Amino acid sequence: MKISKGARLTFWMAVIVATGFLVQAQPGEKRVANRRSAPPLRIMDQNGRPSVSGVPSATSTTVDVQVGPALAFEPDTVDISVGDTVRWTWAGDGHTVTSGQPCAADSQFCSPDDINCAAGITSPAGTVYTHTFATPGTYSYFCAAPGHCLAGMTGVVNVSGGCAPSGWSAASNIISTAVRSTGVYFQPNGKFYAMGGRSSDTPGSDFTHPFEYDPSSNSWLTKSATYPDNQVNNMACGVLSDAGTPYIYCVGGSAAGATTSTDRVFRYDPVADAITTVAAP
Repeated sequence: MKISKGARLTFWMAVIVATGFLVQAQPGEKRVANRRSAPPLRIMDQNGRPSVSGVPSATSTTVDVQVGPALAFEPDTVDISVGDTVRWTWAGDGHTVTSGQPCAADSQFCSPDDINCAAGITSPAGTVYTHTFATPGTYSYFCAAPGHCLAGMTGVVNVSGGCAPSGWSAASNIISTAVRSTGVYFQPNGKFYAMGGRSSDTPGSDFTHPFEYDPSSNSWLTKSATYPDNQVNNMACGVLSDAGTPYIYCVGGSAAGATTSTDRVFRYDPVADAITTVAAP
């Protein structure tokens, strides 16, 4: 059977066209086969840790630090989140964990029981001391045993995060209408103090006691300590440590309706609720 030239031409044209389609289809098929899948979505909680199904994880994690036996903390720097706990374990005798810039205690925390931090009470091997950090910040600490801090036995706890959103929110009102008061945050106990001021512009309206605000209970309290005089308006106040014990120091001030001011200095101990006038040099 003979095939005409026209039929053969039609056959080969069909083969060429079909081959062209196959060549064009292959690169597309390869591109589909080689396409990389997108990386999985990572959901983080309020502390920057992986979260399961978007549910916040527990905020309390314990991080271990070894104390000694050489003159060092291991590791000497830890990074944690608000609500986490650092657990120090003594691998040698005669060391302390004492908060403060090297080498001065600030009484924020200390082994063995957060009491009398300025004394630098040493502990033996096997001692375990823990502290939970509730406020973001950088917390320095050191060993208060003689010569240890100067030899470089220091550490740092970096606390970040917290699940509270940024921004302003209302708190309970202070006990009295107040003007000319000075606000001071006292980190060792986490409370806020309104120092001095007056309730009005009328002479004799000066406050006689500090006001204390407790964020945990969202409440104010009038303290029992009494100011040394009525010149408590427009004072400058701040936290300073003396021999490792922190105080609120206040300087200057005037009285309601008065035209003179004072150079008097006093300090307030929020823990003992006591005010002492500082003698002039």
